[in-house]
Amino acid sequence: MLETIKQIVLAAARLMTDGQFAVKTKDSPANLVTDKDVAVEQFLKEALEKAIPHIGFVGEEEPAQSGALQAEYTAVVDPIDGTMNFVRGIPLSVISVAVLKQGMPYIGVVYNPYTSELFYAKRGGGAYLCGRPIRVSARPLGEACFFTAWSLYKKEFAAPCFDLCRDIYYEIGDIRRLGVCALELCYLAAGRGELYFEIRVFPWDFAAAQLILTEAGGYIGTVGYDAPVYTRPQPIFAANSVKNFQYLQSKVAKYVPQIPYID
Repeated sequence: MLETIKQIVLAAARLMTDGQFAVKTKDSPANLVTDKDVAVEQFLKEALEKAIPHIGFVGEEEPAQSGALQAEYTAVVDPIDGTMNFVRGIPLSVISVAVLKQGMPYIGVVYNPYTSELFYAKRGGGAYLCGRPIRVSARPLGEACFFTAWSLYKKEFAAPCFDLCRDIYYEIGDIRRLGVCALELCYLAAGRGELYFEIRVFPWDFAAAQLILTEAGGYIGTVGYDAPVYTRPQPIFAANSVKNFQYLQSKVAKYVPQIPYID
């Protein structure tokens, strides 16, 4: 199944990068969708349903199928994570495909067509980048690179994000905002960063990279639940080590003690 999904993602990437595209806004000027998002999602849906009969499907660009998460296998798909980067020609956009088995992450594939970097994992099988095993770094907090964002789609939730960043700024090594959750979590998996936090993330943004990160030895959590869920947006935080995870978890609890939105 993993090899089939990898080939489907690579085929979808050719569609993503081939030709021009049209752009529309969703619920804010920062939240964009292109006809490529829609076309890639439809391609992935059809290809995955052909490859895995009766698979449920949850995608960013159309309402989830009724009962999708109750199927034995469920695809959770972001056709283009980092659409703003895609629109502006910044080569930091990925296709993200997760397959849940009985509601739990089973396969994760994340592909950046601009760098030809293919991250993937299967539950219990480790994490890989272009065929090479990857592992989180051993860097301590003082050397940590922190990937984050500041709720650009819903700016009313930005204040606690800035407060958290200000609090930890003097204790870490550096901060990055790339605008592409799945890739940032994969960068943690590959040892390119150590901390991640975003206040409002959807399941299609993190589901594939969650598995890749945990199979690479990393840690990921949320607010209000014991582990990330696949039914709603939520805060997501992650780290390379238990110590760094517990540190970040305490800061998230301080500034985001509960989910500050309904959906």
